[in-house]
Amino acid sequence: MTTQQPSMSWLLAGGAVAHDLLEALIASVGDAVYMVDPDGRVRFCNPAALRILGYDDPADLVGKPSHQTIHFQHRDGSHYPAEECPMLRPRATGETVRVELDWFTRRDGRMVPVAYSSAPLATDQGRGAVVVFRDVSERLASEETARREAEERARAEELDASRARILTAMDAERRRLGRDLHDGAQQRLLHVLLLLGDGRAALDGRGGDCNEILARATAEVRAAIDDVRALAAGIHPPILTTRGLGAAIESVTARVPVPVDLDIPPDRFAEPVEIAAYYVVSEALANATKHAVGASSIQVQLEHSPGTLLVRVRDDGPGGATVVPAHGLGGLMDRLAALGGTFAVDSPLGGGTTVLATLPLH
Repeated sequence: MTTQQPSMSWLLAGGAVAHDLLEALIASVGDAVYMVDPDGRVRFCNPAALRILGYDDPADLVGKPSHQTIHFQHRDGSHYPAEECPMLRPRATGETVRVELDWFTRRDGRMVPVAYSSAPLATDQGRGAVVVFRDVSERLASEETARREAEERARAEELDASRARILTAMDAERRRLGRDLHDGAQQRLLHVLLLLGDGRAALDGRGGDCNEILARATAEVRAAIDDVRALAAGIHPPILTTRGLGAAIESVTARVPVPVDLDIPPDRFAEPVEIAAYYVVSEALANATKHAVGASSIQVQLEHSPGTLLVRVRDDGPGGATVVPAHGLGGLMDRLAALGGTFAVDSPLGGGTTVLATLPLH
């Protein structure tokens, strides 16, 4: 013989035993249960609801207007009109509402994130609502942790990729420098050795004009020095070390055919920062000179704020600039990523081009 469980209708019909059983059931559930009468006032809240909302005694909450007590403000503190409250909507429409994320105000004024469902509840006085909700702080914290971890992984992957591109570019640059040294200064110095041999032969009386040979050797040495200086200037302009970022940028803009407006603070920064900022400006100016046909002006601005150097180069050309990884502006992106900075290009068609870089000053 089986024992049939009492139906919900029997429990709601009345009787001390039924009432006590229903109250015990509601009190034992883990979710918060909160009932609102047709006038929008709180008529019941179980222990879980009291705990989440920060109340010790049901008497401190029962009888109060629900919306004005726990749901009167948005997360940012702005006013939440009662007529927009989805939690109370079932009283008017009879529908069941489910919300995955909202914020209730606790007794102490702090806000708690909640997920809830609100269903209509028929009473003798009219339609009320029963709200079942739970604190989702742990869920939000877990989602935020996952989001930060994903961002960190993405940054780490991009940093690894940018470092790989930088190493590739460095290898290519070393090969270029090797070719330039071989084809330029090295060949000149080898020629000097041959001339010195001719000079020695002339001194020994074996023919040749010694003065002429020495003059040619001297010219070759000077040309070799010029070649080496040109290579060194391409790697790291001496003016950047001796006179600073402002003077180095002025020397670059002096060769630009478009008028350049400079706004550069006199501050000195760490060498890696100055080098990166210099190359950002140099590449942006070269890009503007090459591609911004019809540009009438270029603005170069450096802003020094605590912990950050912002570099902005803007032209009023036709726009449409693109960034190709490891080339031109794309190479700057890798250089700045390796320093922990950021790089962006805004170049709408017909709207000019703005190159914007930030460098950390730590």
